[in-house]
Amino acid sequence: MAPNQVSDPVPLVNSLDSIYSKAGVLKNGKRWDDLASKFADAYDGLKPDFIARAPGRVNLIGEHIDYVGFSVFPAAVEKDILMATKVTLAPAGGSSDSVEVVLKNTTTRFAETSFTSRYDSVDGVQLLNSGDSRWANYFKVAFKGLHSHLPSSVLDASNPSRPVRIQVLVDGTIPPESSLSSSAAMTTCSSIVILESFSARSLIDRKEMAEVAIESERLVGVNSGGMDQSASIFGIPDHALYISFYPELSVEPTKLPQSDTEHTFVIVNTLVVSDKKVTGPVNYNLRVVETRMAARALAKGLGLGSGNGCKDLRGVLETYFAENGGVGRLELEIENSGAVKETLEKSGEEAARIKVLEEKVESLYHDDTLKAGLTRQQVEELTGYSGEEFDKEFLSSFPIRADKFELYKRSKHVFTEALRVLQFRSLCNSPSPDVYRQLGSLMDDSQSSLRDLYNCSCDELNTVIDIAKRNGSLGSRLTGAGWGGCTVHLVPKKKVEVFISAMRTQYYAKRFEGKGLSEDELNDACFDTKPAGGACVYKV
Repeated sequence: MAPNQVSDPVPLVNSLDSIYSKAGVLKNGKRWDDLASKFADAYDGLKPDFIARAPGRVNLIGEHIDYVGFSVFPAAVEKDILMATKVTLAPAGGSSDSVEVVLKNTTTRFAETSFTSRYDSVDGVQLLNSGDSRWANYFKVAFKGLHSHLPSSVLDASNPSRPVRIQVLVDGTIPPESSLSSSAAMTTCSSIVILESFSARSLIDRKEMAEVAIESERLVGVNSGGMDQSASIFGIPDHALYISFYPELSVEPTKLPQSDTEHTFVIVNTLVVSDKKVTGPVNYNLRVVETRMAARALAKGLGLGSGNGCKDLRGVLETYFAENGGVGRLELEIENSGAVKETLEKSGEEAARIKVLEEKVESLYHDDTLKAGLTRQQVEELTGYSGEEFDKEFLSSFPIRADKFELYKRSKHVFTEALRVLQFRSLCNSPSPDVYRQLGSLMDDSQSSLRDLYNCSCDELNTVIDIAKRNGSLGSRLTGAGWGGCTVHLVPKKKVEVFISAMRTQYYAKRFEGKGLSEDELNDACFDTKPAGGACVYKV
């Protein structure tokens, strides 16, 4: 029996108009044509069967809260990963027990590589920890992650559409380690190639594919929360995406408000490399662990016990209201807090619940000594975990290095940022005459929190944001993990030219004095963007 087709697979497109803006089509059309020619050069005159595409993303607001279970507000961008692919099936009457994957890249620093996997097991696919072929790990983890989700009939020897060789040429315009999510785009695009190569694209829907891509990237050592893959897969032109992870993954396209003055987002790359895989123990993964510690501390402070429902801060929120009467509990909190009542009136019930937990954080860390960095002994006292139990709960998932742990700051950022996402969404859905100024203010507040409470900004990010605020930005913030990479700025369209000129003269010219950047490099580093379409397959 043939597997059932799903209703929402990664789409097949026949025109670049459904992917890019008019300007984007003009900019990328030749690139797509050239990729087919480059594929022929790379693979002895062969022509690709299809091109898979997965975009990067810019997060407009909601940083470092997806892996804690709270909603985010990103948009897909026009910069993307393309994979031209040729699929070779077994000859008629022939058979094979394995498939060979050959990977080449138009960027020469990524070395040609290949791997072979049996159809019945991916145990033989080994990841590389170093070397110029390490980039193939993204394809390997996508292959390993999808394998168990493919129907048995797809992998069975009786399937005549089972490939024996998949030849891929990768081309990307997303700068690596720029915080525009090149890694998630690589994993997502690799997943599309695998599905299309096994004639299984119509058998797995986009939601399942996103969930697999999220888990797959974690095999490369990054505790991804899921925003990047979801934005890449579900992107819609001219729409941001309100992405929720509780109680399950859901995506709500949200059109940005109309106004008398046209506005756009400008991306500015600091060109400071931020590699989460390398710096994770002291930056990204450390923050993940600190939020887990903070969740256990808050749960203990609220008397919620140590169940699995309180492993992250979102779980603490849900458990607190579930164990204390739900709506009735919220009504009681409203009576005791004018701030909670005001939040409910302006932004709704979910926002009010988050405001309650923010106030509980303030109560827990009422002593200024607790708001500073805490020793392990202090964290043990706050969480109730100690010794081997502490190690298993907090230190076994990812390697981290720290002498002090910032539980108050991380908690405070998570709840206030989660609240800003809901306020941002509310403004987009019910805009006022000065909506863009209000949206910009939320972006500024987000940056202040990321800088001061999450400590993931850096001197270059701060400099770019200072320049932006002097040259027309209504709101500016880092986007992505931080510690370098990109910033995003809300700018009136009429001021974009002046804004970009200021960045070139006041940031890039000074930072790269004597060395200089080419015009192409400057255009790639600083550009305005509109939300773009998401992942797709284009038949050649």
